[in-house]
Amino acid sequence: MKHKSVRSAAKKHGVWAEIKRNKHCYLWLTPFFFLFVFLCLYPACYGFYVSLTNYDGLARMEFIGLSNYAKAFGDPKFYSSLWNTVVLWALIVPARTVLALLFAAMLNSGKLLGRKVYQSIVLLPYITAVAIVAIVFRIVLTTEGGLVNVMLGDLFGIGPIGWLDTTALSKVSVALMNIWRMTGYFALVMLAGMQKIPRSVHEAALLDGVGPVRKFFSITVPLMMPEIFFVSLISTIWIFQNVSDVMVLTQGGPINSSTTLVYYLYQNAYEYGKMGYSSALSFILFVLLLAFSGLLAKHYYRDMEG
Repeated sequence: MKHKSVRSAAKKHGVWAEIKRNKHCYLWLTPFFFLFVFLCLYPACYGFYVSLTNYDGLARMEFIGLSNYAKAFGDPKFYSSLWNTVVLWALIVPARTVLALLFAAMLNSGKLLGRKVYQSIVLLPYITAVAIVAIVFRIVLTTEGGLVNVMLGDLFGIGPIGWLDTTALSKVSVALMNIWRMTGYFALVMLAGMQKIPRSVHEAALLDGVGPVRKFFSITVPLMMPEIFFVSLISTIWIFQNVSDVMVLTQGGPINSSTTLVYYLYQNAYEYGKMGYSSALSFILFVLLLAFSGLLAKHYYRDMEG
């Protein structure tokens, strides 16, 4: 027992000696810790406290415990908005990941002239303001006289489709806008990973007579798994946190068919004046994202080890 206490004391002394020896490094990191505490840690702790109250943004807070969390799990609109978010994830993330990978392969092709120009063009939707993109998509997808419906009518004789006016297609419209707006950014992420693949690997495949399609699926895609995982994970987090697309394109309609969990959170905070309930929803979302991201990471690392 005495030997254990001596070892722990020596270990503790060694840690403090290391800290003292590298104290200048910790001084350089001090601004980050201050910013982290005041801009991240304190707001998170305060937000959790607000979730335990009936705060409406104006009056004094009254502590009500876990009532807001109990209310959320009994709220049908909470479940419908969560389901809408999951459907949007299913519509967006797989399609966007595949498209980003294909765009990256095209941009990485040695036969493509002016690749820098094309890279800039691919990134343009991402850097364009969401409001402008939404205006364009409302013009393109509007039921009467929209570009898509006009083309479908002229080419195939299909009548007007309510892309933004029907519960069946409102989420599809939001998904199309999000895919168009964000695919370019993730394509450049994929491109960066693709350019890290050694040329010797491709040269060896060429000497073995491997065709371009087989080389892509048998060599490029397996070596791109870290980037594909990163894009899938970040896309998942962004989809669950996204509020701007729904807010500017459909305003959650029609009949709440495109209301996502974050947009429902926004409505409770700034339209209904239920700051406490909105804070509770935000922490439920945090737990869901943490669990979902953990499952994705666990599945990815299990496959990598296997």
